[in-house]
Amino acid sequence: MSEIKFNDGMPVRERRSSTSIYPEELMDKKCGGCMRCQSRKRKGETGYHCTTQPYTKDISPEDKACVIYWDKEEEEKYKALIEQDGENRRKELWNIYSKREPIKLPIINDGYGIIPECPICGETPYSTKQCHWCGQRFIQDKEVEEYEKALTKEVTCFSCGRKVTANVSKYNGHISYHCQCGTSFIE
Repeated sequence: MSEIKFNDGMPVRERRSSTSIYPEELMDKKCGGCMRCQSRKRKGETGYHCTTQPYTKDISPEDKACVIYWDKEEEEKYKALIEQDGENRRKELWNIYSKREPIKLPIINDGYGIIPECPICGETPYSTKQCHWCGQRFIQDKEVEEYEKALTKEVTCFSCGRKVTANVSKYNGHISYHCQCGTSFIE
C-alpha cells in the first residue's frame, strides 16, 4: 500500500462538457467550434462529420451548433489546466521525497505481469532508480538488477525467414522485433 496517492493533492475541476447547455448559449456557436466536429481522416475523403452521427452524414463547420455542443476552446483549456495541475503536484512531491534516503522498490505481480510500483505514491515509477512522479530514490538490489535485464529470444522473421533477436516484455510476455527486411512485429 502506498504512503500517499498522487491524485490526492490535485484540485477538482468541473468539466463543462458534462453539463447541459441552454439554447440561448448556442445562439452564436457553430459546429466548427465543437469537439465532436471532426474532419474525415480516411484516405481520399474530404469534409467533416459529427461523432454523434453516422460517419457518412456530412456536416459543415459553419452549421449552427446543436444542443450537445462541446466547446473545443474550453476543452483545450481544461486539458491544459489538468496537465499543469499534474506537473505542479509532481514538483510538490519531488521537493519532499527526492531528498529522502533510497528505499526498496517492490516489483509486484498486478495480475497481468510483473511491474515495479512506487511504495510512496503507488504509481509506476518509469525508472528503477527514481520515481518519475514523486522523486523517491530506490535501492539498487539484486531484485531490481534482475528486473532491469532485458529478455530476448531468437525468433524467425515471418516475412523473410531470417533469424532475428526479439525483445520479450517482462510485463505481459509480448514479443517485438524489427527485421532487416523492413518487417516490424509486435505481438
